[in-house]
Amino acid sequence: MAKKIENNARKGSKSKKKGQPLATSSSPSAANTVVDELAALKLGTPESPLLRLPLELREKIYAYLLDTHHAHSPRPFKYRPWVQGGMLRLQPTSARYQLCTAILRTNKQIHLESSHTFHSSNLFVRLSLYNDDIYWTQSLLEDTEIGYVCSNPDLVSKLNGHALDVKIIQEQSKILRCQVVFPAVFLPRFLNFLQEMCDILPRWGKEHAIHLRLRHKYRSGPAATEKLLLEPWRSLHGIKSVEVSAGVVSANYASSLQTSMMSKFSPERWLQSLVKMKEAGSEDFSKGLYHAAMDHYVKVIVLLESVFKSSHGRTMVSMSPQFNQAINKLRYQCELNQAFCRLKGQKAPWEGVFTRYSRWEEILLAANNAVDLADDNEIEVVWSASAPWIPRNDRSGYTAAERSKARYRRALIMMEVGEYGFACSDLEAALRDAPGDTAVLSAFAEAKKKYDPRVRPGAGFQKVG
Repeated sequence: MAKKIENNARKGSKSKKKGQPLATSSSPSAANTVVDELAALKLGTPESPLLRLPLELREKIYAYLLDTHHAHSPRPFKYRPWVQGGMLRLQPTSARYQLCTAILRTNKQIHLESSHTFHSSNLFVRLSLYNDDIYWTQSLLEDTEIGYVCSNPDLVSKLNGHALDVKIIQEQSKILRCQVVFPAVFLPRFLNFLQEMCDILPRWGKEHAIHLRLRHKYRSGPAATEKLLLEPWRSLHGIKSVEVSAGVVSANYASSLQTSMMSKFSPERWLQSLVKMKEAGSEDFSKGLYHAAMDHYVKVIVLLESVFKSSHGRTMVSMSPQFNQAINKLRYQCELNQAFCRLKGQKAPWEGVFTRYSRWEEILLAANNAVDLADDNEIEVVWSASAPWIPRNDRSGYTAAERSKARYRRALIMMEVGEYGFACSDLEAALRDAPGDTAVLSAFAEAKKKYDPRVRPGAGFQKVG
């Protein structure tokens, strides 16, 4: 039997699975599952030119073919709705995604590799709408302008590779009106639409229940699946009933998310909850638990951006200057500390999957954001993800010690990658704010000693990738 599989894989025989890839492709929950299954094939030298390439290059090819971020159509999504058997279906009338799903049916090895990329890159959400009024369902789906991948009820009901199940139920209705699937890139837009519904029609939230179930954790570490798929729901408030399945996530996490979504939005209470989350991260930070600490810091930043992107953004920027400054200071602390945590994670191979998401560009981005907030005042860059609503930042509200600390930590990152020229520049600026700081003086002396003017600036970043 093993010989037969090996021969079929080498010949590039097509998989027997037919139909829509979403409904039939396998759904490994982690990269190790793919590796284990490929090892079981015991393939020799592959004859396929694609399989002769290194796995890293193959994964990039799969992403260009199957990742909706690359294959997104610039034109708006439009549909022609029609009803069959009491359920709403959507027929696309405009270009959607230019996905090349045929690669999923090439052969067994390519199927295993590419299907994992397909599901983990897109993180598909299955949305089920229960309502007595089918026309309300039609209006909701059309107004959100989301790029749905599939609305065929026969296929959608059989899915097993999507990451999140969402059910929206009106007044305990048991009539399933529509099921659709869309990639997580559209989740913020969908949530913003729901929050606007709650703001314009206060009774909407009181008449609806929301059930969330995270099915697969395709990602680990600070870029975890729950951060991308569950945390944004905290921007939604005033829902009558919320149920978060605690199967994949912890019971405490599920309970806190339910409470947040069912309560009325209060900017002060919202900020207090984020400060507590940051303090929990600082406690882990002081114990050297950098992985756990970074998870807290990243979640705070995600929630800060998501609330300004939502319909609450206008309310937030109209708050007092002191309130907006507190938000910027909170982000400064989280960016600064997560940069240090990422630096520690990059240098600690025992952290496992954590190091996979601690790439140098992400470390530097966090450090740049901290410096921009405290020193350069380029908050338009820091808060670009939440534009046009940006909290006002007062540069004079940061102490000399805070500015020096941001420059010092960014300099440490520069030294780690061999960019001693950039490090010297940051350390010199740090010394202007903290002339007698022994740590800064020591780092500055080391950077000057190792600086080589013959080395082209940026060469260090090229070496570390």
